[in-house]
Amino acid sequence: MTMRTYGLLTLLFAACFAAPAHAEFAIAQCSIAGGCSCRMADLTVADFELLTNTTAPDGARDMTLVHVPGSDPYWTSADRTQINNTYGGTGQCDLELFNSHGPEDGNWKITAGQPDLSACPMLKGKMPAGGMMQSATRRIEWEGTFHPSRLSDAGPPVDWRKVGRNSWRGTLFNDQRGTSGAKVVHGMTLENPRLIRGWSLFEFKIEVPAEEAAILSSMGMPMQCRSYTPFVARRTS
Repeated sequence: MTMRTYGLLTLLFAACFAAPAHAEFAIAQCSIAGGCSCRMADLTVADFELLTNTTAPDGARDMTLVHVPGSDPYWTSADRTQINNTYGGTGQCDLELFNSHGPEDGNWKITAGQPDLSACPMLKGKMPAGGMMQSATRRIEWEGTFHPSRLSDAGPPVDWRKVGRNSWRGTLFNDQRGTSGAKVVHGMTLENPRLIRGWSLFEFKIEVPAEEAAILSSMGMPMQCRSYTPFVARRTS
C-alpha cells in the first residue's frame, strides 16, 4: 500500500465517522489495547473502491473494515464482539447510530449466512443452509419505529427485550433444568434505515449417566451443541 493510499484511507476513516447516507459496510476504529469504536461508513463499497483505487473482497458490504493507527486497514467477516475483544475492548462494539426514527417502509429481504457449527461438529452437513434463520422477503410497514417483531412476525412468537438504542434480544425458547437445557435466542440491530443485522443462537446441553451418553453418542446424538447463524435484512424496494 502506497503512502498516498494510506493517507487517503486515514482521511476516509475520519470522514466516514459521520451520519451515513448510503452506507453498506461497517468500520471499526481500534487502538492497540483500548478497544474499538464502530459505525456504518458514509460510503458504498463501490465509492470506497473508487476513492482508494483498491478492490474490496467479495461480500464486503457484509464485512467490517478495521483500522488501527500505524497499520494497514483490513477487511474481516469476524463478529464485532471478536474484533473489539481482540483490541482490548469488552463485549460488542456497538455501532454509533444515525439520527433516524426507524427503518424505511418497503420490501425487506432477509438473507441468512452460513451457520457456525464449530461448537457442534456432529451437526455439520445435517443443518440446512441458514440454520435456525431462513431467508425470506416481505413487505413491512414500520410506522416509524424499529421493533424486530415486524421482521419476524411470520414465525413463532419471540419475547423481545430492548438492549440498546436500536438493538433487541429475543428469546424464542429457553428450557434450563439444572445443568441440562436448551435455548434459542435472536438478536437484531438497526444499523441504518435500510439495513438490519442480526443473529440466531441455538444451544443445548444434556447431562446423563456415562453409559447413556456413550449410547447416544454412538447414535450420532451430541451431548452439547452451539450453533450461531448471522443474517442481514435489507430494504430492496
